[in-house]
Amino acid sequence: MIDPRLKLIIGFVYSIFVALEKKFHLFIYYSILPIILFFFITDFKKFLKGFISINFFIILMWIFLPFSFPGREVFKILKFSATYEGIRYATLIMIKANLIFITNFVLIFSSHPIITIHALHHLHLPQKLVNIFFLSTRYIPVIEEEKNRLERAMKIRSFRPRNDIYTYKIIGNLFGLIVLRAYEKSKTIYKAMILRSFSGIFWTYHHFIWKKRDTFICLCAIIYFLWIIYLKIH
Repeated sequence: MIDPRLKLIIGFVYSIFVALEKKFHLFIYYSILPIILFFFITDFKKFLKGFISINFFIILMWIFLPFSFPGREVFKILKFSATYEGIRYATLIMIKANLIFITNFVLIFSSHPIITIHALHHLHLPQKLVNIFFLSTRYIPVIEEEKNRLERAMKIRSFRPRNDIYTYKIIGNLFGLIVLRAYEKSKTIYKAMILRSFSGIFWTYHHFIWKKRDTFICLCAIIYFLWIIYLKIH
């Protein structure tokens, strides 16, 4: 297993490089890392679900972006003209989104959230930011459980969503109840933390151990990014 701190750094640096890139021919070299990491996917079902979700929004983008971007006309549908610049921009976004997703899924998203937050703590991010991540990871499932409970109560009362004012009112009340329950639960949790003398820091007792394998991977990553920089300059 690679040190989680190293995975976070590689994923962050790679995402910055890809997000700022504008030259199409360099994406051939950017795709090397995602292709290698693709063979280390352990939960392919979870990967496929995230991949489909991201590309669903990209398909929606393809419907509108080529026709709304000013530039040289390529083809026309009714009164709407698709431009070369719009198609190029949409292709750029699609390539970037998929490369970043594949890389970060293997490096970051496949790890347990608590391990990732632990790594953020060891990378000396602001303690308040780490606490926000930790509390969000811990209590979002609690809020989701509350939402599911309210939805089950609505189904027991034979609620069937329709396209009318009554349905919108019920859904609005549902969101309001979820926010209210979350607020009340947060106050209870805060009081419990104060009783336990919480001082703003979640102390960690298990620490990561840097191994020779991590050093080798770190050197490979540095060489890879330096190579990308060299290609960008030349």
